[in-house]
Amino acid sequence: MNGENIKEILKRLASEDVPSDVHRIAEETSRDFSDALVQTRQPKHYVLWEYIMKSKMTKLAAAAVIIIAAFLGINQFFGGTVSFADVIKPILNARTVVFDFVVGKEETGPVIHDIVVGSRIRRTFPDMDTILILDLEKAKMLTLDPPSKGAAYIDIKGTIGEQTRNLMEFVRNAVDRLKGLPVEELGQMEIDGQKAIGFLVRSHNEEVTIWANARTARPIRIELRYGQTRYVLKNIEFDVPVDESLVSMDVPDGYTLSDQDFDMSKFTEQDFVTTLRLLVEHFHNGNFPESLNLEDLMKLTGRIGEKIGKLNISDEEKMQLGMTFGRGLVFFQQLGLNGIDWHYDGRGVKLGDSETAVFWYQPKDSKTYRVIYGDLWAEDVSPEDLPK
Repeated sequence: MNGENIKEILKRLASEDVPSDVHRIAEETSRDFSDALVQTRQPKHYVLWEYIMKSKMTKLAAAAVIIIAAFLGINQFFGGTVSFADVIKPILNARTVVFDFVVGKEETGPVIHDIVVGSRIRRTFPDMDTILILDLEKAKMLTLDPPSKGAAYIDIKGTIGEQTRNLMEFVRNAVDRLKGLPVEELGQMEIDGQKAIGFLVRSHNEEVTIWANARTARPIRIELRYGQTRYVLKNIEFDVPVDESLVSMDVPDGYTLSDQDFDMSKFTEQDFVTTLRLLVEHFHNGNFPESLNLEDLMKLTGRIGEKIGKLNISDEEKMQLGMTFGRGLVFFQQLGLNGIDWHYDGRGVKLGDSETAVFWYQPKDSKTYRVIYGDLWAEDVSPEDLPK
């Protein structure tokens, strides 16, 4: 991507409310997403992460993109002798919950730490200084960077707000929705030195497994699955005392608040087009990839940020471009979640090919399709004129 391309992209985006600092979040926070949140026992990834996270603006922006990456797949979920009824009591009734959760494979997936008090969450990540305070009721996020004492508010209304939820609330909904279904007892096993008893409830496309202390009935591990996506909650503590200041949405003393309002609630086709351009120009030598899927795009987030960081444009433009990339991911993800008919056929197509369609989708309630060509021009096309 050359300077003129970037200027043109930014020019087209000028009418949008693009969060400034949030952009750099895409730039430096989320290197390969699983790398970005990897444990320090993996030196290569840790060093990489440490390098990426040196920029103040990057860390503030990175927080927003991590929200995208961490929750692109989390937008729907179910909802004497230890019994299942005993086990779910603290899940349903606890006012405060502290736990770690893993997205994807437990061995390699990103680990996130949550402190939940009512509708507010304090979220932190391994090997990352940035702290996120989320007010789910108001759909607002406060990002804090302790080393630089920088702070920023981010609007997460709309789709992002709906997806950025409390995982424990997912479990509560699951238990409620799966009422009446058979509860399978899984027997006993040792978990973190505790004798645990397991229960499994599932429907055709979702399931919840709860392992609880065999003596106290307190859940110590919860496994969630929706479709092919899995989550593990562990190191769970219920109703522990929590200092309210930890989940306060007020900027702490000594921090400097950014003077810009950031908005993660808007995403457009043009955001997705920019995402495609960055992908093609920086990772496929001007060719479109053979296939396109959300998981691969999320893994490239951090590397895209590095590429943007090296471009000869202003910091403001870098942040804007990185933010656009993140929103492009959300646009792409929403096509699948909303049941939109979409197709990708960029295999063998070079950037600039104005005759060949690489991507097309049918917007909701539309009789025509939107078609994106190899030169990244998009237009409406009737179904009978689509590529065969």
